[in-house]
Parts: sequence; C-alpha cells; structure tokens
Amino acid sequence: MEFRAFIGQFLLTVGRLPRAVALIREQELWRGVNRYGWVVKVLVIVAIIMSFSFLGQVMNWVGGLSQAESGIAALSSVGTLAGNMAMQGYESYTSGLLKYVILLLSEVIIFHFMQRALEELRGHPIRTDFQAFFQAQIRMIKVVIRTYILELIATVAISIFFGIFGFLNWLEPSATFLVQCYFFGLVIIDNYNEQFGMSIKDSMTFSQNYRGVSLALGFVLYLFMLVPLVGVVAGTILVSVTAVLVLNQVADVELDSPAMEPANPSDPTTVQ
Repeated sequence: MEFRAFIGQFLLTVGRLPRAVALIREQELWRGVNRYGWVVKVLVIVAIIMSFSFLGQVMNWVGGLSQAESGIAALSSVGTLAGNMAMQGYESYTSGLLKYVILLLSEVIIFHFMQRALEELRGHPIRTDFQAFFQAQIRMIKVVIRTYILELIATVAISIFFGIFGFLNWLEPSATFLVQCYFFGLVIIDNYNEQFGMSIKDSMTFSQNYRGVSLALGFVLYLFMLVPLVGVVAGTILVSVTAVLVLNQVADVELDSPAMEPANPSDPTTVQ
C-alpha cells in the first residue's frame, strides 16, 4: 500500500462529509425509511440506549486526557480506551464488542440511506421488501463477527509488537485506536459492496484497495458515537452516504459484477 494513496483516500473521504450532508438534505434521503415500520424504531432505540453504555466507557479516557501533565502523556492517552480493548479482562472485551453491536442494530439505517444515495447518484434500484433487509441483517452479523475477530488479532499483534519494543509503548494506544477505526469502517464499506452483489470474501479483498476510506469512515463514526442520543443515528447516516459518494468516485463496481481492481490505479486516491 502506498502511503500517499492512503492519505489521499483519507482526506478525500473527510472532505466529502459536507457534500454528504448536502445530498441528504437536498434529496431528502430519509424519505421511505418508514417502510420498515416498527423495525426501525425498535433497532434505533436499542442502539441509542446501548450508546450510553459506550459513552460511559470513554469518560475515563476523557478524564485521563484532561489530567495529563505533559504533551507526551496527553498523546499517550488518546487511544487508552481502544487500547484496553485488547483482551484485558471482561470489561475491556465487552467495550470492544459493544460498538459493533450498536452498528449491527443500526443496519436498517445503513441499508436505507445507502440505497437512497445510490438511487440518486447511479439510478441503483431500491429493494423495499422486508426479505431484502433481513438478508442484509444476516450478512451484517457475519461481517461483524469476522471483522471483530480480525480486530482482536490485530490488537493482540500490536500489543506484542510494543511489548518487544517497549521504548515505543506510549504509541500503542493510538495505534490500537486507529486499527479499530479501520475495521469499524470496513463494515460500512462492505455494506456498499453488498449493494453490487459481492460476496463477503470478495468484498473483503476488494476493500483492501480502500484502506484510507475505511479508516476515515470508522474514525468519523467512532467520534459521532460519543455524542449522546443523536450521535449513533446521525453518524451512521453520515458515514453511509459519505461512503457512497467516495466509493462511487474511486471504485469501479457494477451491479452484480464485483470488480476486483481499483477504478484508476494511477489515481493518488487509490491504493495499489
């Protein structure tokens, strides 16, 4: 992976956030979400309730950051919460899994807003039946399990690395946090790939070309989840539409024809 392409993708994704907000407002992408009836209300309410638990788990990190006595101490504390997720007891284990459970409950939002955004940008047909949503939810469960396992493996590997190179251990929390943001965003990208008929295996392979996009999406969503009440819903909507805008620009994917190559290998926003 070229670092220049990685940074280009990250900046491109963050830069598309305002456009995503405009698209949501101008095209009223929320229209039609009521087609899922009580499903939307129940899942969103549960996700919001669980987000308070997630918020409570980061308050210690915020407190530690504000009490840091030096610049190095402050930098070291940036990823403390995420770093503790690496198999350090039951509480850390559940905090690592909790964000994925919230994302799983928010699938109906991702499903709807991605379809509406694709409809506006590419004329992509919307699947309105409950069976389509149910299949998407089942896939989401499989992807979340797979991604969470990969995240655990990665965080353990990071822990081992910094255990060997102890003089760099002040960077471990931040590195762990960024890795977890990456895997968090990977789930969002898979939802996009699903719209074009990709299998989970092909989707994961294809997504490796867009690591910068994945990191940016996960980072933004992670931050939004720290906002009480509206954070989960607003963040999920925003990153879903942003993912469509960015990947529609840099990824060459056709309906029911999973392309496995980047749209333009020479583009700095495309990872080689």
